[in-house]
Amino acid sequence: MNSEPISTPSPSLNRFMDRRSFLRTSVQTGAAAGLFLSTSKNAIARETSPDKVMKCALVGCGAQGNRLRVSSKDVPGIQWVAVADIWDFARTPTARRTAYENKHQVDGAVAEYTTIEELLDKQKDIDCVFIATPDFLHAPFSRMALEAGKAVYSEKMMSNTIEGAKDMVKAGQETGQIFQIGHQRHSNPRYLNLRENVIKKAQMMGRITHCYGQWNRGVAASQPLGVPKGQEISPDLLAKYGYNNMEEFLNWRWYAKYGGGPISDLGAHQIDIFNWMFEQEPETLFATGGVDYYDGKEGRAKFELPDNVMCIYEYKRPEGMTRAYYQVLTTTGSQGYYEKFMGINGSVAISESPTYNQMYAEPGQDWSKWSEGPNPFILKPAESVINKFWEQERDWKKPSPPSYNVSELAKAIADVRESKPLAPWDLAVALERPPHAPHVQNFIEAARMKKPEHLTCPVDMAYRACVTVLKAYDSIASGQKYHFTKEDFAV
Repeated sequence: MNSEPISTPSPSLNRFMDRRSFLRTSVQTGAAAGLFLSTSKNAIARETSPDKVMKCALVGCGAQGNRLRVSSKDVPGIQWVAVADIWDFARTPTARRTAYENKHQVDGAVAEYTTIEELLDKQKDIDCVFIATPDFLHAPFSRMALEAGKAVYSEKMMSNTIEGAKDMVKAGQETGQIFQIGHQRHSNPRYLNLRENVIKKAQMMGRITHCYGQWNRGVAASQPLGVPKGQEISPDLLAKYGYNNMEEFLNWRWYAKYGGGPISDLGAHQIDIFNWMFEQEPETLFATGGVDYYDGKEGRAKFELPDNVMCIYEYKRPEGMTRAYYQVLTTTGSQGYYEKFMGINGSVAISESPTYNQMYAEPGQDWSKWSEGPNPFILKPAESVINKFWEQERDWKKPSPPSYNVSELAKAIADVRESKPLAPWDLAVALERPPHAPHVQNFIEAARMKKPEHLTCPVDMAYRACVTVLKAYDSIASGQKYHFTKEDFAV
């Protein structure tokens, strides 16, 4: 059901914290006084029965499904009982890895099923279903599992169509089941610290006028996948789930029928963060993009949806307009992926990658009080931040200082329009677990307590993000600014 190749997770992702990083992280995360309930193991003891085990099944055994499985290793209350995928080449290794790598969460064998229908029909003891299939199957598979009385965790993007995403909201409403969407940043303690403490409580950046997000990937990340010899799926089984052939099954992200394109695959994470941080949806959107590289020529893959997209969103907030720029590129991996929020008093750069974890205070701002006490929001960086290449240490001879010739002296004077250097800080909260782990734990907690209000990304919230993302195609097609209405976000 998921055709992505299985990737072996980095051992560092599964390594528990050393004492120093544990103390730094645990002390700092307590700052919100209950804010990080969904990511704290102590919350399990306080709000749920310690002997309540949720029997879980994974539908979709590709890269994302295995990432969820690996991320669940330190999540209390999970027992893996089954996996399902129409491709036994992916399914059987996942079942075996689950039995071995997640053995502390397995009691006996891990059952294998070819289809979700077979799984739901034969494995009646399942409490939770994790869906990590191609996007177009999220809606029908979620409905099947919800109607069977299961709690559901569906990967993002909710769907490759707004209609499919809308049906997911309706299925959740109709069944009343616990239904989480995989926008995992909502449960990440670093992002929660930024949202709840830095932005809302301390208002350290003042009025936020702009924000920026990007996810850039190089061309090597989008090479076509071939079919391993002798591992074809029968044409009838492929056709049952809408695939025309194995090539489409393996490379489903290239096709509009199966996926939402790179703006959905990658942009969904970060555009969702704009909505979540501001607690509202945008007023307008202007987007541009196209199939700039993957046009099928000269041996390149052929994408049906734009491979490069740039968007500008406008958020009309009480304090004034905030504009958010987002880009997804598949032709360069330069600078990777991160988000940045810029205000009149300071700015912050953050990412799931620990590379970006910095704040910068504008001149005259004293943030020292937010770095004091047992639960600081920010910390002074361990090392000085170097922003300019000529500030790096070097072995070669430094150039002689300029002479006092008036013309040369003028060249050495900084432009008076330049801003003064900003004071660097680090965000105080770290995450020493796989990025998906807190979100999986939040879902399991909600399912154990049967409290949908405990979820950090319920289906109706994710639907609004889905609309925000997919309407970029309307703007690209028309060449005009798109104006959102309340009806756009209503179900």
